[in-house]
Amino acid sequence: MPETSSTRVARDLHMLAALTKRVLEGEVSGPTGVSASFTQIVILKWLDAATPRRAQDVARFLSASAPAATQILARLRKKRLIRSKPSAADRRAEDLFLTPRARALVKRYEALKSRRLDRLLGELPEAKLRLVTQGLEAAIEILLADKPDVEDMCLHCGAYESPQCVMRQHGFKCPTEREGMEACEAREKPVAAGKPR
Repeated sequence: MPETSSTRVARDLHMLAALTKRVLEGEVSGPTGVSASFTQIVILKWLDAATPRRAQDVARFLSASAPAATQILARLRKKRLIRSKPSAADRRAEDLFLTPRARALVKRYEALKSRRLDRLLGELPEAKLRLVTQGLEAAIEILLADKPDVEDMCLHCGAYESPQCVMRQHGFKCPTEREGMEACEAREKPVAAGKPR
């Protein structure tokens, strides 16, 4: 049976997702031997993006149960990547903060990811690089046209941090901020109305 356009696009999108996970979302180790999974790196970046954050915020960010979030935070504490202190707003709760060791690990992950992408993209002719960029943007537009439930999808504070939040460019709000987008807005340039270029 001949391959249809929809079959080919679906196959390629799945392949892209799998390769992204394999090439860009691997575990990273620091100079002290401590390591973190991609999910742990995402959590560390998100915790550092705006403070204070608490265990229940982590559960909401991950769409996970409170016990599951507690287990993840326990692993990060054991690796000495986060610390906590009693919340000034609610003494029954604890605010979470990154340690210098965690910041060094996140910085290492970002540097490794950038070097890998720079090497891969640097090998492309300018015309092909433009095609890749336009193709990825078009793929996002196509998938968003189906009106998927992305209200809880946050890219800015995770592994896909950029000067301008792509989700906001598409009219979505940050799902993880208690008081809206103040923290993200402080770190971003104003986003022009309409579609991203």
